[in-house]
Amino acid sequence: AAAAAATAAAAEVTCATVSMFTLTLIDDDIPIHPANFGDDFRVRLKIEIQNKYVDRVVPNIGLCVAFYDFVEIREANVYPGDGKKSCGEAYCKVEFRLIMFSPALDEWLVGTIANSTQAGLSVSLGFFADIEIPSVNLRTPYLYDAAYKSWVWRYRSPETGEMVNFFYRKDELIRLRVTQVLFPPATGPKDRRRESTMKVVGAVDRDGLGCVSWWPETINDDNGANSAALGPAPLEDAPVADAPLAPLADVPRTDEAAAKG
Repeated sequence: AAAAAATAAAAEVTCATVSMFTLTLIDDDIPIHPANFGDDFRVRLKIEIQNKYVDRVVPNIGLCVAFYDFVEIREANVYPGDGKKSCGEAYCKVEFRLIMFSPALDEWLVGTIANSTQAGLSVSLGFFADIEIPSVNLRTPYLYDAAYKSWVWRYRSPETGEMVNFFYRKDELIRLRVTQVLFPPATGPKDRRRESTMKVVGAVDRDGLGCVSWWPETINDDNGANSAALGPAPLEDAPVADAPLAPLADVPRTDEAAAKG
């Protein structure tokens, strides 16, 4: 979804988080055009709030996905207009709550693989598509298959010792953990008015992470976190690595990445 910074000049924000969604309390002045003075007041306020916030990013909080409810509707002030930049709108002081997409660090998400490049994987949740998994955050050992244009986890079976290739195929469900949630910094008032996006960076470097089809089942550990069996489920179409794949010579490898396997 295209995201733009919410432009409320004096909005006060309070958050309460449940899972990857945040219930955010906002205090803002909402304008109502004179042509809409005859409408139901609450319905018109809700429409104006949705037009201003839904599918837009509130900096350092997240992406607004829906209006939730009104907390308080206070007085409205009507200001004279010049017929050009302003038309005598009524500005109503409103306290309301919004549902925000704001995943926590180390939270596990499930999306679909949208693209695979030499830099890594792009993942979409449907309503949010700015999720990137850099190649160094993939499960090791890994390589890039240029013929399939796909990343591959080369898993060695502890029972047989065979190396099996598990491909990150496009449109497959993938489970990842959140490592970063990034918001572009605003350096001045003009930047705050420009369109702004948020970006989620993920990793698939632990047991249970990666393509959902790889793992036989998931369970909850004592801390309530998702975990999985220590080995991936056998896949009929996962080729044993007898024939060499076409490796990417310049795939960045670090000591930290190598240690993740």
